[in-house]
Amino acid sequence: MDSLTVLCKNMGKTKFCGAARGHEMYCDITPDRGGTDAAMLPPESLLASLGNCVGMAIALTCENKGIPYEGMEVTVTAEYADEGHRVDNFRCEIKMPEPLDDRQRAIVKGAMHLCKVGNTLAHGAKVEEVVL
Repeated sequence: MDSLTVLCKNMGKTKFCGAARGHEMYCDITPDRGGTDAAMLPPESLLASLGNCVGMAIALTCENKGIPYEGMEVTVTAEYADEGHRVDNFRCEIKMPEPLDDRQRAIVKGAMHLCKVGNTLAHGAKVEEVVL
C-alpha cells in the first residue's frame, strides 16, 4: 500500500505548518481559544481538503467528458458534533459555471465519489497515536 507523510511543525504559540513535497499549509486557532488566528482552524482545513478534493475529481472528470467546469465552486459545510470533539454532517454543494443537463449532472455527481478525502470521511479511518 502506498503511503503519505506530512510533517507538522509548531511555528509559534498555536500556529502549525504542515509540509509535504515542498508545499505548506498553516493552521491556527482563534484568540478566544488562546491562538493568534493566523490561519484556518484545523476543522476548516479539513473542509477545504474535502472541497478541493471533490473539485479536482469533478474537474478531471469534466475535462475527460467535455463538460465545462472552469470557474466551478465547491462550498463545504459541516457542524460541530455534540460529543467527541469532532465535526459531522458534511455537505458539499457544487456550483457549476453553466447549467447541466441530467446526463451531465449524473456524471458530476458520480465524480464526487472519486475523492479520497470524501471516501475516507464516509467510511472512517484508523488513527494510531504514538508519542515519542
